[in-house]
Amino acid sequence: MSFKDAKLKVYTDTNHSFPEGESSASAQLRVVRVIERILNEHEGKRIVIGTHGDIMTLIINYYDKQYDYEFWQSTSMPDIYSLEFIDMKLEDIRRLWQR
Repeated sequence: MSFKDAKLKVYTDTNHSFPEGESSASAQLRVVRVIERILNEHEGKRIVIGTHGDIMTLIINYYDKQYDYEFWQSTSMPDIYSLEFIDMKLEDIRRLWQR
């Protein structure tokens, strides 16, 4: 199985995990808890968070399901996105990276 096939598998079956791995569903819940804690602790402030593209996609996907495998695949790796939250709701997503 190729890397892209494996990545597609964990996006289409979010409960699937490879041996000694973590499912997308589990990773998403884990990271969203952290994001929401950070948003609460720093309400009204600008926050910069660095992560890899898969976790970034899972974060965005939690709030907007259209951000899925195809979105992940379209990112330039590295990439930079700005997410605006208002009252814990994702209101705006903008790509900042121009390669």
